[in-house]
Amino acid sequence: MKKTRRTSRVGENVRDALAQILRTDLGVSLGWSSISEVEVSPDLHYARVYITGLKEEDTKADVEALSKVAGKIRHLLGKRIHLRYTPELDFRYDETAMRALRVETILREVMPQEEQQPAEEQKKVDESTDE
Repeated sequence: MKKTRRTSRVGENVRDALAQILRTDLGVSLGWSSISEVEVSPDLHYARVYITGLKEEDTKADVEALSKVAGKIRHLLGKRIHLRYTPELDFRYDETAMRALRVETILREVMPQEEQQPAEEQKKVDESTDE
């Protein structure tokens, strides 16, 4: 979805309202999951809600549960935010954190051990000079 200043601002408002709805109105605990971002379409009719978390399978289960009650959440959202149209909610699993972790582990495997150790030693030297 195209990002503009307006859609970004509405997305932030929707994210804040959704967090409040899940906590207070529905009493849903996402555990280690959280709302990472909300992308709103330019016409403000649709919103993609990205959910991220530490445990991939638990987060995906949370996304499925939220998708089942999306209509109720949309109704509560309409009471909290004042827009001409309450956007339809599409809950999705945010893979950004997991992709970053996978790339980092691959880089650690690819880098030879000699190159990793000087970087760690340099970090220790930098920490000792800061004190």
